[in-house]
Amino acid sequence: MKNRVAFGKLGTGVVLLVILAASIGARIAAALAEQAPPEQTAMPVRVTRPSSEPLVKELRLNAFLESESMVTVLPLVSGILQDLSVDIGQRVSKGQVVARIDAARYDLQLRQAEAAWLSTKGTFERVEQLYKAGAASQQSYDQARGQYDAYRSQYELALLQLEYATVRSPIDGVVLVRHMAIGSIAAPERPLLTIGDLSRLVVRARVPERYYAEFVKPGNVVETRIEQVGGGSFAASLSSVTPFISPENRTFEATCDLVEGLDSLRPGMSAVAVFTLARREGAWSLPFDALVGESGLWYVETDAKGNDLARELSREPGFSTDERFEVPASLSGLRFIVEGQHFLKDGAAVRIVGERASP
Repeated sequence: MKNRVAFGKLGTGVVLLVILAASIGARIAAALAEQAPPEQTAMPVRVTRPSSEPLVKELRLNAFLESESMVTVLPLVSGILQDLSVDIGQRVSKGQVVARIDAARYDLQLRQAEAAWLSTKGTFERVEQLYKAGAASQQSYDQARGQYDAYRSQYELALLQLEYATVRSPIDGVVLVRHMAIGSIAAPERPLLTIGDLSRLVVRARVPERYYAEFVKPGNVVETRIEQVGGGSFAASLSSVTPFISPENRTFEATCDLVEGLDSLRPGMSAVAVFTLARREGAWSLPFDALVGESGLWYVETDAKGNDLARELSREPGFSTDERFEVPASLSGLRFIVEGQHFLKDGAAVRIVGERASP
């Protein structure tokens, strides 16, 4: 009986020892599990390398081609348009007759004015002789002189109106628009033709005021070219910049003279004025896709075991264009992440799935 009791106590102790050992083993396994680093999943990324190429800071603005000398021809007298001797596209010279207005009325007015003037002229000459001889008063002389001057002015006005019935081109150029047809009623407020000088075409671009300092900075040369909408690029030169900012739209006007393309370009065509504000030759640069926030960059580093790891680098963009920013030459050998970098941690494993070619 005593043996049974002893054996029972011994069995209970063995069970307790087994339970204690199992508990200690579980705790040790849990501690080891906490200390072991979890297996990392490599994040797929796409990379690019800095490229060495000229960085050109450009400003592109929509504009229209204009003729530097474009004149709307208005008649100075009214009447029926009898002749419009030029057509659209025809070249004209300064002083060339381009239209004629019915002049019958003005011819009659000239004859009447001439007759009245000649009559008062004879009277004035007689009174003048008497005045010099002391046979006429000062009042008579002044009255005769006043009538003579008034009628002479009427005669000269009638002569001028008759001349205005013949319309001449004020400039050398090409007829761009015909506003009226023969038989229409011409009047000083109704245009006849629009004539433009195609030997000098200009583009007037409205530039935002924040660029004003770059346009007027001493020694800074703003290169210019004109791109025609639909194709074609033509050299141009910056000829003038207005010395004020428009308060309505906060812009200033930059005028560019076309250097080439005068044979194919015409006033009124849509164009894009491209201003080169600054240039860096042979600069190392990255696309803005590589930038996270305002200054965050990520690149790929390969460790001694051959694993690719993400590394963070803080770098404020310096000189930049609309698409790229300059980086030091010391970074030219790194592979920078341009896709997949927004959720990385420093030292995280990455997997390169492609490399973007440099432009």
